[in-house]
Amino acid sequence: MTHVTPPASPGALPPDERVRQYGLKIMMAIAATLRVGRAYAIGNQVFVRQLETLADSVTPVLEEHSEAVLVVHEADLYLNGVRLPVTQASFKFQQTVIELFERLRIAGLRFVGGAPPAELGQVFDLLLKADGPSGAGLIEACGALGLQSIAPILHANVDPHRASGTPAAADAPLSDDDRIAQQIYEPRIEALEQSGRRRMSQALQGTRLLLMPTSIQSVLEVRHAKRVVQPLVEGVSLSEPVVVGLTTLRQHDEFTYAHAVNVCGVAVAIGHFLGLDRRALSDLGVAALLHDVGKAAVADEITNDLENFTPDERGAAMRHPIEGAKLLAQSTSLNPTTLNCLRVALEHHAVGDGGYPVLPDGWTPGVLSQVVAVADCYVSLQSRLSRSSPGLSPHEALGRMLGPLADRFTPALLWALVRAVGFYPAGQVVEMDDGCFGIVLAPNADDMARPHVRVLMSWNGSALPPERRTEYRPLPADRFIARAMSVAEQPAGILELAEDAQAA
Repeated sequence: MTHVTPPASPGALPPDERVRQYGLKIMMAIAATLRVGRAYAIGNQVFVRQLETLADSVTPVLEEHSEAVLVVHEADLYLNGVRLPVTQASFKFQQTVIELFERLRIAGLRFVGGAPPAELGQVFDLLLKADGPSGAGLIEACGALGLQSIAPILHANVDPHRASGTPAAADAPLSDDDRIAQQIYEPRIEALEQSGRRRMSQALQGTRLLLMPTSIQSVLEVRHAKRVVQPLVEGVSLSEPVVVGLTTLRQHDEFTYAHAVNVCGVAVAIGHFLGLDRRALSDLGVAALLHDVGKAAVADEITNDLENFTPDERGAAMRHPIEGAKLLAQSTSLNPTTLNCLRVALEHHAVGDGGYPVLPDGWTPGVLSQVVAVADCYVSLQSRLSRSSPGLSPHEALGRMLGPLADRFTPALLWALVRAVGFYPAGQVVEMDDGCFGIVLAPNADDMARPHVRVLMSWNGSALPPERRTEYRPLPADRFIARAMSVAEQPAGILELAEDAQAA
């Protein structure tokens, strides 16, 4: 059992820091209540005592503020508008709470005036049911119970730049008409796109903790990697758009983590279209997440960009698969999952002629290694490897995979890659038939030539006002993409405009 030291007593801490300490206690208490509730009946004394512990964790917040609002926003938890910090100790508790909110299709929970254990018991009786209500139905179920102090929140508005400790503004319950409109008319692909961004952000956060130098040098917990990968495995089963997070590759300080997450996302999507079952997808995802772990061992030997490598630097770079396999063998307990990770770390650059390390005669890279090799190559082609090499657009990268590099990979894997990302992958900038510019939101499984597109700029490269921006989900029969644009051809500022539109 993992031992977690409870947050220190808030004492005379600044307001925001007090809220953070309270929030960590509430988050841990909710996760513990879920665990106990799965093992004991609602009326059992063990469960009742846990409900009292949860109530005690909420009370200090209510003594300082009129309410306690715990919500999830872009893979982070906020209490009264203050972001809760993520540490190695708190990560699994945060993931438990976020996964609960996502499963229930709510943004969070609001406590007002108090947190009576009796009402908490009624709420958790609903939350723990596998086939219980979710979304607006959960709000209605809580209303039918006559709960006065606790309520689910369907939507929440969190300003991540808030400096004060005042409560965040949460949306009022939807009217019946709004609720029906949201459930029936909201395009499913938009919900999937937003969910996909959350999952990628969540995975990036977990990977940052998993691959910190201190973590790698001690014990690399594969079970923690499985927890990071699980949302991405769930995402492909829901047909969420893949590679939502490729834009993060432009941030140098996050490159290692973003690369691992994006390779993982693409690999899992490829595996999904190859028909791998859920357990195999999980093993594939973990192996993809850890495929480059050996780079930590050679990082100090490399100072130049790829195109300016010295012979010694190139030798060090080509040694990272062996170093990765050695590190995994030393830092993890050996079982089928870790053996898959070890093999993928060793073999992911050994696919095709000229690969490394050179394998003995008769040794063929495993299927998981070949899948990760395809994903790694596709993502790497889009990476900014040096100041003079901006990388390729998603469409260009796919073209390179299917053209000059096709001999490295089996046709089945390339077919699965196309199925996973589409002819026009998510994040690709396109010129429309009328000369306007847009960005691809997601592929269209029914017609890959007509993806889901958001038009953002006019023909002269000026940003369209919000009321004139059009979203096609997917492109109708009377519209078409004139061309997919290279990175050099893209209108200035369109990617930033796309990110702003997503945030809005």
